[in-house]
Amino acid sequence: MMKFVRKSYRGAIEYFSRASYEYSNRDRYLFGRMRKGSSTMAPFQRFPKRIRFGLIVVFITMIILTLFRIVFLALFRSTAQEVTVPDLLRAMYLGFKFDLRLSLLICLPPLILSWIPGLNFTRSLTAGRIWVGYFVVVALILVLGYFVDFAHYAYFHERLNASAIDHILDTKTSLQAIWESYPVIPAVLALILFSIGFGWLVRRFALRKLDTPNPLRKWPKVVVVGLALICYGFGLHGKLSQYPLRWSEAYFSTNPFASSLSINPILFFFDTMPYKKIPYSKKEVRKSYQLIAELLGVENPDPQTLNFSRYVKPTKILPGKPNIVVFLLESFAGFKVGALGNGLHPTPFFDSVAEKSLFFTNFFVTRPPTARAVFTFMFGIPDINEPHSASRNPIIVRQHNILNALEGYKKMYFLGSSANWGNIRGVLGHNISGLEIHDEGTFSYLPDDAWGISDLHLFEEANKVLRTQDKPFFALIHTSGNHKPYRIPKDRRDFKLVEAGEEKLKENGFDSLEALNGIRFMDYCLEYFFSLAGKEDYFKKTIFCFFGDHGTVANPEFPWDKLTLTHHHVPFVIYAPGYLSEGRRIDTTASLVDVLPTILSFVGVPYLNKTLGRDLLEDRPPDQRVAFIESIYRGLLNDEFLLLIDPRGVKRLYRYRSATPLEDVREKYPEQATQMAKLQNAIHQVSKYLLYNNPPASLRFPQK
Repeated sequence: MMKFVRKSYRGAIEYFSRASYEYSNRDRYLFGRMRKGSSTMAPFQRFPKRIRFGLIVVFITMIILTLFRIVFLALFRSTAQEVTVPDLLRAMYLGFKFDLRLSLLICLPPLILSWIPGLNFTRSLTAGRIWVGYFVVVALILVLGYFVDFAHYAYFHERLNASAIDHILDTKTSLQAIWESYPVIPAVLALILFSIGFGWLVRRFALRKLDTPNPLRKWPKVVVVGLALICYGFGLHGKLSQYPLRWSEAYFSTNPFASSLSINPILFFFDTMPYKKIPYSKKEVRKSYQLIAELLGVENPDPQTLNFSRYVKPTKILPGKPNIVVFLLESFAGFKVGALGNGLHPTPFFDSVAEKSLFFTNFFVTRPPTARAVFTFMFGIPDINEPHSASRNPIIVRQHNILNALEGYKKMYFLGSSANWGNIRGVLGHNISGLEIHDEGTFSYLPDDAWGISDLHLFEEANKVLRTQDKPFFALIHTSGNHKPYRIPKDRRDFKLVEAGEEKLKENGFDSLEALNGIRFMDYCLEYFFSLAGKEDYFKKTIFCFFGDHGTVANPEFPWDKLTLTHHHVPFVIYAPGYLSEGRRIDTTASLVDVLPTILSFVGVPYLNKTLGRDLLEDRPPDQRVAFIESIYRGLLNDEFLLLIDPRGVKRLYRYRSATPLEDVREKYPEQATQMAKLQNAIHQVSKYLLYNNPPASLRFPQK
């Protein structure tokens, strides 16, 4: 009897021990037989269970994603443009960082949701099985995504993006094409086997490693968990910078294959989701084609191929190879400039330069904010991309750029903050051959605020670089200081703030004293730059160009503010002290898309133009001197009239440069309104099309 009782007692103890092992809230471990603690235990085994789990899962996922990248390289390198070894190494490095982000994102749900008791894989066998199932599904999606990506690249020479959705909307046709083109059955079997295998790896090497019974003590554990969270966050952020790792960094090279190798197709697909809908209609573009072809002077118009190309060979050529320095001035609104009539004369240096320059007084940018101005200037297409600036759209990152016609030139971009802002680094670096970017982290000065180093320091740093150049150069210097809250830096040299009454400020369009001193400081910085540059050898051999990225809101009593033109109107100046003997004021209508063609034509460099930009110094009929604008209203300006179309489609016509700029004269000039509306719509339709259809092309002139 006693033998039976002892046997029953041992059985009950064993039963409840097993139950407690799986379900109790004590510090028990699940998978495998529990081992006794050992003082010689490896440090990794002492880490908290979730950290060990995460490290192993991320490691397994990284191996798989790296293998996919190597397979992509092996499959497509022979069919791609030749790529240098440094570019290949950088592409693999960037790809590693993108893959790490995806691995961390995959591991995030079990790490977060495991704090829910029913999903805690560290204490529940059932929860462990649920998460194994999760990883099987993830593997299924992952491998399917890479299969589609490889097929997409083989056909389109582009990594998988959201536009692929359009190709599969016709399900019957898509499935038939897949069945006829690819080994579907072996691929499905491989997909299933791989997914199951991934789940087995997680179960075998991650979940079964949670059985070590020797956790860290309280404070070492707090330190380890804190460090793990920091490392996890850093892995997701991707870099030591204000801005996180973005898709645009994959476009570090003008070589398309190097950029494609950098991309993680799964992340890239979701990055492109906001832009999956193609916004243009070829039917509408063809309706507008003839009108735009005539406006641009297309040599071989073809409404079927929608050709907008023309080879430009300037007749006047400046001696040698002049340097080109372009100043993109933040919020440099026309109404704030003394040379354009501001009574407070806040820009005395700029005004003095304008007198000795080609000064375009009726110059308009297409649309704020700054990122749109950079894109429009660089690529000659009005940036009307929605919902964000074109530089943020991964699908249209490849663009033809006429700066590449500057053979033998060093090309540079200077920005006081990070060029990752607005994805500018990617869109410029991918399309401008040999571009050298000077931005956050490359300067000797530390940032003054969120906008980076001050304009004063930026100009000083730029001059240091420019004076050391031993060959011709193009430099874009992008300021950012004249921006709310108009903070004047501590290092302001001998710049002095001024006072002005509220009434005087209002009369001249300023909404605050800070805004007045902000533009005064920008003008002071320009003067400081030229005090330095004037002592350098490059000064007399350089063409300097100035324009504002956009305007600002003015006093509501300003007529042009009521017409929204103060957002678009900025000055544009070409200052060439070594080449221009006297200045000239040019009052004809001009647009931001025209800046680069005008500069290259002025210098005398032949180039292929495929976009809407034109040489402003070329003679043309008055009705062809136009500027397209779009913000709250869509509009078109010529030398006399402004057409505005409100969001409801209502059209109004103004003689915006007359004594009565706010009078709607549409009924007086119905034919003018009709013609301008037709041209405005044509530019709108063609701009949307060109954003997606302006790939790089050879800059060499065709042989006759």
